Amino acid sequence: MKINRDSLLIKLIFYNNIAIVVTAIAIAFITTFITFQDMESRLLTRAGEKISLLDKAKTNYLSTVKEDLYEALRKDLLDKSKITGKHDIDIQLLKSELLKKDFQTYYRVGLAVVDSSGKILGKAGEKDVLSSQEIFDYPEISRGIQEKNYLVHINGKIYSKVIIPYNVTDDKKVKEYLVAAVPLDLNFLQYMKNFIELRNEDKIFAVVKDKYVNGDFSDKDKENFVSPESFNALKKSKQKYFYKKSSIEDGAYYLAILSLKDYKDEYIGNFGVAVSREEVFRTKVIVGVFISIIVFMLVGICTTVFTKILRNLISPLRDITEAAERISMGDYETPIKLEGSGEIKTLAISIKKMLGKLEENQKKLKSQNKKLKENLNKITTIEQLLLGIQIEDDVTVTVRKIMSAFTSEMGLGFSRCMFFRYSRERDVMMGECTRINSHIAEIKNDILKERKSGFDFQINELKDIVPLIKIPFSEDNISSRALKTKDIIYYNDKGYKYDLGNDLFKSLGLKNFLIFPIYNVDYYSGVIVCDYFTKDKDITEEDIELLRLLLMNISVKLKNKTNEEDRIEIERNTTISKISERFINTRQSALNKLLDILEKTKNQDNENISDRIQELEEQIRKIKKSNKTLMEYSTQSKNKLERVNIEHLMAEVIEEFKRTLALEGKEKDIIISSFISYTGDVFGDNNRLKKAFIELLKNAYDATMLSKNLPRKINVIVIRDKHANKIKIDIKDNGIGMSEERIKTIQEPFVTYKDEAPGLGVPLVMRVIKDCRGVIKFNSVENEGTTIKITLNLFREDIKS
Repeated sequence: MKINRDSLLIKLIFYNNIAIVVTAIAIAFITTFITFQDMESRLLTRAGEKISLLDKAKTNYLSTVKEDLYEALRKDLLDKSKITGKHDIDIQLLKSELLKKDFQTYYRVGLAVVDSSGKILGKAGEKDVLSSQEIFDYPEISRGIQEKNYLVHINGKIYSKVIIPYNVTDDKKVKEYLVAAVPLDLNFLQYMKNFIELRNEDKIFAVVKDKYVNGDFSDKDKENFVSPESFNALKKSKQKYFYKKSSIEDGAYYLAILSLKDYKDEYIGNFGVAVSREEVFRTKVIVGVFISIIVFMLVGICTTVFTKILRNLISPLRDITEAAERISMGDYETPIKLEGSGEIKTLAISIKKMLGKLEENQKKLKSQNKKLKENLNKITTIEQLLLGIQIEDDVTVTVRKIMSAFTSEMGLGFSRCMFFRYSRERDVMMGECTRINSHIAEIKNDILKERKSGFDFQINELKDIVPLIKIPFSEDNISSRALKTKDIIYYNDKGYKYDLGNDLFKSLGLKNFLIFPIYNVDYYSGVIVCDYFTKDKDITEEDIELLRLLLMNISVKLKNKTNEEDRIEIERNTTISKISERFINTRQSALNKLLDILEKTKNQDNENISDRIQELEEQIRKIKKSNKTLMEYSTQSKNKLERVNIEHLMAEVIEEFKRTLALEGKEKDIIISSFISYTGDVFGDNNRLKKAFIELLKNAYDATMLSKNLPRKINVIVIRDKHANKIKIDIKDNGIGMSEERIKTIQEPFVTYKDEAPGLGVPLVMRVIKDCRGVIKFNSVENEGTTIKITLNLFREDIKS
């Protein structure tokens, strides 16, 4: 093959050689960098080992001093002739004993005997060094620790105060202490240097505050040995060791510093080891030169060898190029010769495989298009729900619309949906309604044939089974957890592996399921459970993100509806309040004047006038009572939720009601009985609850007095719900009862079936129970009686606010 300037072979050789050179240089650079870093790392490791040994040397040195002090004391105690009873003499004798043991160490050590108040009883050494004030500032000594050693800074030097008991009473209390002030000076540094076996080129030094004091360096850098930045870092650092690179006396070192702190945990100085870096510099130069020589040799060899190899390998490429050109023009029958080796042969094989993969890619594209279509359907369904869903008064109506979209094959495509409504009265989630995918419903007979008998209720009888399921509202089951966390919980797995809250629930055969909570900011409505029953589909994260968008929108709409209802009620109450205030104030003035006239004419002899005045007084009292009720209803009272003892509250309510009947001479008209089996506390407003219960008892009394049922009676029952943290209060009477229509109307303000009553008693009671986060229900049968069921929450500290 003729080779010219534009030949692919020339280009390949040229660029290949460039690649070899660049690669070799890069490898050389990386190798050099790694080698140098390894050298620095080893130097750092060595410095760390030396400073750690230095720390151990300090501890060992001070432990030896402590052992020598104990040994000298024991000798003095054994040799009674040496004990004079005078502390100055005894302490001098003790130091003499220590000097015999190790003169070089102990001639610099100051000794003192100190009593428990800090007074020096005897000393051998400088007074400033033996000051004992900081001994009793040290918190462990002040708590009675019998021995300790700590560091102090005195007159520009660092001392270690070693404290051991000197005189111990029979009750093992320390009466006097022996204090040894050990200077950490040049002699001490020499001991540590020998201990850690430093090389000749390595240095050891000591620094007090920011001034160099002792060590292997000269004093010419004494003032500037520690820079202000390093000094501040040492003062603020909580680390025991400190490392840095530094140049000292024209030498490069790696410094490892042991930070020293006194008994107040304040920085007072440090010991340091300076590991020389000169040898590392020399080694780096040698390694760099060696690697450069190797690189040049490899570049020369590789470029020569690869040039010859490429020349032989490039020849079959022309045939492959011609074949590829014919294939690009549509001639898929063109034979491809598998000549050559390596990439050229691979290229020929790849062209053949490429043709086979074209068909495979087309299949994948069809599958992806199908999945994309499903996702678009899901997005469209969610979009339609977001735009079209309306929150009804009965949340179940809204839930059914959501379930319908969830189980639509053109929507989200779930097989089944079940809704469990949250009951605040029972603190459980109760099964309410179901929805089955229409496609599943059509092929359910085929599905049931494939499954074992006994499981047909999972499809056919689902709507009858779900209402039997009751899920306790607790963190233990994932159904409640989804509602409490206000987030979707999903698993691509079988449902029986998880705690759903009810064994019957598990038997429904959930698979690849999710739990969709329905709530607003303040109230729980329930959860929708959806699954891919009989379908081999997984719930994806994209599905969950779409559903979270729907969840947020539904929550906001539920909250907006609640806010709108509250706004309407507030506006209505405000209007009533303004009207009531103006109307009542005007009427009140007239009533007061009328009462004055009645009082003046009451004692006149005319009997007819006296009777009419009494009737008028009774009517005025009723008007005042109506005024009071109207004002109380129209005034927005602030909640005062607190701990209320239900036994005391109900006892006060019943007693006050009986007292009211007694004042009116009606106590024998009716029998009032009570059964209170719970004596704990509930969550509510004591005063408002009391008024509400009295109002209910008055209504029960009025209903009973209108009935022919004898004996007339009212029963008050207070029990605790065994399945929830709730208190059940039932007020039962055998009065005239009410129809369902009448029960609904009495809950509306200004609707009354009593003469001269404002019709605000029951609405006021319902508002109080609602504000106390409770539930009230009316059950009644005409001519048999009425039962009012009230549910309140047990008092717990975690729901006070």
